[in-house]
Amino acid sequence: MGERMRVKAYMAAYYLAHAVYQSYMSLFYRGRGLDAAQIGAVYALAAAASVPGQLLFGAAADRARRPGRVLRALLLVSAALLLLQTLSRDVFGLFMLATLFGFFYTGVQPIGDALALERLSREGKPFGPARLMGALAFAASALAFGFFLDASGREGWVALTASALMLVALLASFLLGGDKAPRGDAHPLRLLKNRALMRMLAFILPAQATMGYFYAFFPTRFMELPGATGALLGWANLIAALAEIPFLLVGDRLFKRLDAAGVAAISTLALGARWLLVALGQSAALLLLSQLLHGLGYIAISVSMALYIRREVAPEAQASGQALLNVFCYGLARVLGNALGALAARAFGEAGGFFACACVCFASLLLFFPLWKGAFCNSRRDML
Repeated sequence: MGERMRVKAYMAAYYLAHAVYQSYMSLFYRGRGLDAAQIGAVYALAAAASVPGQLLFGAAADRARRPGRVLRALLLVSAALLLLQTLSRDVFGLFMLATLFGFFYTGVQPIGDALALERLSREGKPFGPARLMGALAFAASALAFGFFLDASGREGWVALTASALMLVALLASFLLGGDKAPRGDAHPLRLLKNRALMRMLAFILPAQATMGYFYAFFPTRFMELPGATGALLGWANLIAALAEIPFLLVGDRLFKRLDAAGVAAISTLALGARWLLVALGQSAALLLLSQLLHGLGYIAISVSMALYIRREVAPEAQASGQALLNVFCYGLARVLGNALGALAARAFGEAGGFFACACVCFASLLLFFPLWKGAFCNSRRDML
C-alpha cells in the first residue's frame, strides 16, 4: 500500500468517529437534561482542558521514538472516556468526564496530521486529496447517524457509537507508522517566539471561536425550527461535509497563490455571511442552504495553516507545531466560543448568538486588514 493510500485509510477511519462526536454530542447532552448554558459550559471545559493536553502530547510525540504509539494511546483513552459518559447519571460526572475527554482526544488530530504530512512528503504528494477522504467519511457517517437518530430516545447512542468508531481509528492508525519521525529536543513553547506564526494564529482565532459556537449550538438551533428532524440534521451535516470537497481539491494550489493569510481572509468573510443566514433564517431549508458555506470555513483555515506550519516549523517540532495550531483552532477558540456563546445564547437566544458571531468575523477582517491585504497584493503581482 502506497503512502497516500495509508493516509487516506487513516483519515477515513478517524473522521467516521469524529463526525458522530462533533455533529451530535450536544444532542446527547441535551438528552441527559442539560440546558443551553450547561452544554456550552461542557464544551468550554473540554476545550480549556485541551490546551495543556495538546501541548503536552504534541511534545511527547516529537520526542517519542515511536510517536504512533502516542496517537494510539490517546485514541484508546478517548474511547474509554466516551463509554464512561454513557454510564454517567449526574451532571457533575458528565462535566468531569467531558473535561478529561477534551484533555486526551484533542491531541489526536494534530499528531495524526503531523504523521500524515510526513508520510505524504516522502512521495511529494499534496495533503488536500488525502484529507478529502476524511471529508467523505465524515459526510457518510454524519448522514447515516442522522437517520438513525430520527427516532426519539436514541441520543444515548451518540457517545457509544463514537467510542466504538474511535477503536476503528486506533486500528487504522497503524497504517501511519510513525516509527521514523525526526527526533529532537522539541520545546513547543519556543514556537510562541515566532512572531509571524503568532500573528497568523491571532488572525484565525476569532473566526475559529465562532466555529466553536456553531458546533455547540447549531444542532439545537436547527431542531427548534418548524419541520426540522434528525434526518434533516443528518442531511445538513452531509451538505457541510460535501461542501469541503472543492477546497480540498484546490487547497494546496490556493495556499501557494494566497498563502495562509489570504485563505484565512476568504474563510472569515464566508463565515460571517454564513452566521447571518443561520441567525436570520426562519426555516430548516435556509439553514440547510447555509451549510454550503462550510467548505470555506474550518477546513480552509485548518488545512492552509497545517501547510503553513509544515513549511515554517523545524522538522523536529512538527507535532508540537500542529498541536499549537489546534490549541488556537480548537482549544482557545472553543473556550471563547462556548463560554461566551453560552452567555449570549442565554441572554439573546441561540439565533442572537449567531448574529454576534457574524459581527466578530467582520470585525476580525477589519482589525487584521494589513495582514491579509499583503497576501492578495502579492498574489496579484504574481499574476501580472
